[in-house]
Amino acid sequence: MNADEILKRYAAGERDFHETNLQEASLREAFLSHINLACATLNEINLAFADLSSANLIGANIKNACLVMAQLNGANLTKADLTFSRLTGADMIHANLKNANLSETKMIGVDLTAACLYGANLIEANLIDACLNNADFTEANLTEAKLRGASLKQANLKGALLYEANLQDADLREADLRGANLSGAILCGANLEGAKRDRETNLSGAIHFFIRQV
Repeated sequence: MNADEILKRYAAGERDFHETNLQEASLREAFLSHINLACATLNEINLAFADLSSANLIGANIKNACLVMAQLNGANLTKADLTFSRLTGADMIHANLKNANLSETKMIGVDLTAACLYGANLIEANLIDACLNNADFTEANLTEAKLRGASLKQANLKGALLYEANLQDADLREADLRGANLSGAILCGANLEGAKRDRETNLSGAIHFFIRQV
């Protein structure tokens, strides 16, 4: 199926396009709210500025795709594979990314307020300046993730793996860090006021300040 066909069928009222192959299609700025693309092949698709709010993308393959400035508020991306995709500036408020693969994605300035990322793979993801307030990262893997300047106020990071993650200047006020592994993480300038920690919170080797050499 090509881009023109899906747009015509969507305009005619059709919403179910599960398992459709749209690899490398261009749907830039398309309005596809509430579309069903579960288990669809969307690798290398261009959905920049597209409206996919409340879309069903469960189990979809969306590798190396362009979703820059896309609207994904309330979208269901459970177990979706977004490896290497670009989501800079995307709105993903209340999106469901449970067990999704977001490794090495570029998500600079993304808005994931109150999103579910339970068990998600975010290894080496770029979340610089992202809004992650109230997001659920329970047991998520954020190894070497770039979270510089990110806002994680009241985020749930219980049992999350943040090994060598860069949290410089991040806002972690009232975040839940119980059982989280932050060994080797960069926490210079991070605000941890009111953050919850317990005996299982691992901060060994975490860097809290830089030593400036003259």
